[in-house]
Amino acid sequence: MGGVLDHRASEDSGQLALNENVERMLTTYDLLRTGRARSAIVSSGRVDASDPIVEAQAVTDQLVAWGIDRSRIVVEDQARNTRENATYSKKIIDDRGFKSVLVVTSAFHMRRSIDAFHAVGLEPDAYPVDPRSFSLRKHSTTWLPRAGFLQDSTFALRELAGRLVYRIVGYGA
Repeated sequence: MGGVLDHRASEDSGQLALNENVERMLTTYDLLRTGRARSAIVSSGRVDASDPIVEAQAVTDQLVAWGIDRSRIVVEDQARNTRENATYSKKIIDDRGFKSVLVVTSAFHMRRSIDAFHAVGLEPDAYPVDPRSFSLRKHSTTWLPRAGFLQDSTFALRELAGRLVYRIVGYGA
């Protein structure tokens, strides 16, 4: 799954700028580096039609720079959302005859992702990364106000809204 690139900062700086979802890319790199995955589909297109950066290509270029053989990476550069990640990846999976699929995405985004892949007829395994929840019993001082908690709430509300929309339009359970 995409969603790791800060498009505006990358465009303005001319450098790869990654956001808080970077563990999606780092985990994919580690799975490829250690041989636990033979290949990866990097699925993510442009944020909007005028965007000069195609995220899947930028992420692939970085994985190659880190030493992953380009032939092990399939670039899917059309998807603009989770549903399209699943739809376009299914075509690649079917065309290449992949027997097993592992979805790597943020823990908060995994449920909607798996639902979207199920909706297109795939039964992937899940590899959730960058968990953002924690035990209040273990971290008792975390009830104090922090600006970062507002951002976490924003992620949660956006994901809940996404699940609702996907359920209404039939993209997942």
